[in-house]
Amino acid sequence: MTTVDDQRFAALLRSVSVPEPRVDVRRAVRDGRRRRQRRRVAGVAALTVLAGVGVVGAVQVGGTASSPAPTTPALAVSPAATGSAAPRPPVTCQASWLSQPVDGPVAVAVGVDPTGRYVVGDIGTGQEDGRVVLWADGRPVVLPKTARHAAAVNASGHVVGTNGDGTGWVYRDGKLRFLATPPGFDAVLVHAVNARGDIVGTARRSDDSHQAVRWSTAQPQTYRLIGQRGSTATGITDDGTIVGELDQQPYRWTPQGVGAALAVPEGYPRASVESARGEWAIGMVPGGSNGGAVQMLPVRWNLTTAAVSLLPFPGASGISAEGEVLIGDGAPLIVAPDGTSRRLPGRPEVRATEPGTYTAEGISDDGLTVVGAVYENQAYRPLVWRCGR
Repeated sequence: MTTVDDQRFAALLRSVSVPEPRVDVRRAVRDGRRRRQRRRVAGVAALTVLAGVGVVGAVQVGGTASSPAPTTPALAVSPAATGSAAPRPPVTCQASWLSQPVDGPVAVAVGVDPTGRYVVGDIGTGQEDGRVVLWADGRPVVLPKTARHAAAVNASGHVVGTNGDGTGWVYRDGKLRFLATPPGFDAVLVHAVNARGDIVGTARRSDDSHQAVRWSTAQPQTYRLIGQRGSTATGITDDGTIVGELDQQPYRWTPQGVGAALAVPEGYPRASVESARGEWAIGMVPGGSNGGAVQMLPVRWNLTTAAVSLLPFPGASGISAEGEVLIGDGAPLIVAPDGTSRRLPGRPEVRATEPGTYTAEGISDDGLTVVGAVYENQAYRPLVWRCGR
């Protein structure tokens, strides 16, 4: 289970009815992102992840003076940047605002369905009052007040999430229903939903023991525990393959329930799995320490070949079914499996008092729709990037 998951579960189990005392804008955005590490707070501009499209040097990671850090690969130059011939046509993207049907300075699009049609997000003040919004073809619908902290949306527009008291929920066909908490467990944390309506997450007890769970959007009170004690589930593909962790190591389960460990990059003690789409999964490994904070580096797995690769970036927000990794903070970037990259543009007509800081949270299966937000003038505004070839 990731560090953010641990912190959130601990908060849930400490208090069911009283909000966390340290809830703020950072918490609101972090909860919307569910698991991903955030490196900035409201009002402080984030460092740009990379300085423009082109060759990117390896990030210094891991280790101590007596244990040299493993070497991370450098990013290839985008064909578009070099002007050389490329086998695939160039991609152009444009950012546009998502409408805000409710007021609030923290408005972030946190997920997009595989087709790019449905977008889900949270809007509020950052004080546990956020409302979940579902945009269908750009038209917003505000979910009932009893739905908090959206996690994901599938191609049917079914939204899943977890309330602040550790109750899981699903919004389907205009109705909100709650997910069963398995007997003996105190809280659940919902992570993902696939095209078939399979939902996965993790149930946890007050003694910190936990186990992966699968539910269904059609029968939310029915559940099945996955794996064994110590397992977590953080992603599920459309064929029913589940990814997560077992005893703090990356793991996968086939649709038939057969489990197997995923490889950890050489030189690293462990890795977490964040999500999966198609034959790809994305996760993180702990790198070196920077100013007392551990840098988390993204890892990409091919679930078909079992290949694992370490990427030279301080974080990732998601992965497409084509294996494109979304680098979400500051100046969003999309990195293809061959190492080529393309940067998402900002809003050209923005007239802020200071340059906007962009965050990208979700990517469609074809990599052509990305959702997120921009922070400017002391507020987050939700937006969507639409791309085409």
